[in-house]
Amino acid sequence: MILPDRNLFKYLGLLLFAGLGILLLRVTEQPQSEALSQGWWWLFSIGAALAAFDGARCRWSELPECRRKLPGNLPLGSATQISLRFDNPTRRDLEFSYQDHFPDSISCRQLPGQLTLPAGETAIARYSVRATRRGEVRFGDICIRLRSPWKLWRRQHSTPAEQQTKVYPNFMALAKLNFLDYEQRLAHIGAHLSQRRGSGQSFKQLREYQRGDEVRQIDWKATSRQHRLISREYQDERDQEVIFLLDCGRRMRAMDDELSHFDHSINALLLTSYIALSAGDAVGFMSYAGTERWLKPVKGKAAINTLLNQLYDLHSSPEASDLGYAAEKLMLQHQKRSLVIIISNVRDDDSYDLSRAVKLLSRKHLVMVACLRENYLNQAGEINTDNLDNALTDTARLLYSEQRQHLLDSLKASGIRVVDASPATLHLSLVNQYMALKRAGRI
Repeated sequence: MILPDRNLFKYLGLLLFAGLGILLLRVTEQPQSEALSQGWWWLFSIGAALAAFDGARCRWSELPECRRKLPGNLPLGSATQISLRFDNPTRRDLEFSYQDHFPDSISCRQLPGQLTLPAGETAIARYSVRATRRGEVRFGDICIRLRSPWKLWRRQHSTPAEQQTKVYPNFMALAKLNFLDYEQRLAHIGAHLSQRRGSGQSFKQLREYQRGDEVRQIDWKATSRQHRLISREYQDERDQEVIFLLDCGRRMRAMDDELSHFDHSINALLLTSYIALSAGDAVGFMSYAGTERWLKPVKGKAAINTLLNQLYDLHSSPEASDLGYAAEKLMLQHQKRSLVIIISNVRDDDSYDLSRAVKLLSRKHLVMVACLRENYLNQAGEINTDNLDNALTDTARLLYSEQRQHLLDSLKASGIRVVDASPATLHLSLVNQYMALKRAGRI
């Protein structure tokens, strides 16, 4: 498709302005009007011929070759660079604009772009994108608008370049932990180690006594052989199983920032899973309400990829959550004692369903309830009586907060571990609770 450039419109505008001036002279019967009129027609004819010639050159000239380099996956909510490669096979410099057709679930502010490509050269154009929704995404054609040699026309062309990739939960935090050992990873994300090294449950190795070691750690037989104090070093129990019971119901669709509560929950699930897998435990999950998925516990550091592939296209639904049904199904699916972590947004009207599910799961498993706290609950304080609407809003928020806290307190009183955290801090709270159970020898 050939489109006129702004330079052509400027030229036509000048001709039009000159023509109006000549027409005014002819109306007033000026003697030079006839000669000017003939000159205008000559100028118009020459300009039209040059424009037609320039358009023909643009229409039949070679186009730059373009290709896209797309990552195998994109992290949700993080900036990722995508590269476009342009090759100029012609003998002249090419000036063009380019646009990449990216999906609606991806945001980008660096397109369209401009590029001048010398003859026979190659250029790489990069732009940054941010994915706003998990799942498979498709990129379309690459569109360019090539300027003609005299810059009077633009030729629009679309190069077929359909590609697809997957948008995963934000795993960038996990990638940054790969170079650290287990305890360094915990310190890096801010997790609190409740006990010092050497006081776990499973024997790891013998080492030289260090200041601060307990007397019960000293191996007296090894000490007598080595003629120096030797301590036994322990590590946390391994080969345990952690199962996440993930709520996909309508309450998880709430938004406190650019990510939904569900997306925050998946990020927390992945980070806790990564720490658990690094500690030698196996991790699985079951989703309920809407899309129901079951992944039996898998083990090893490579298992994080299995979790990513199972979770990247899992979304919340507008359905109501039935935790009791999910608990019954999990009891049938998995018999071995495990740590079951329920991730949901519970309210006081869920007390019966939640209590029944926790009681059922506690028969064979250790249960933890992770509840997301809406950010507006942090604003609960004194009731504003200056305005009726504000007073009603503050009263309702305070009542809801008290009822919710009463439900969580009742769970704690029955011996259930409870994580009550805002969506943005859920990952850290989950890791801390997992580590507390680990160091206490509960799992």
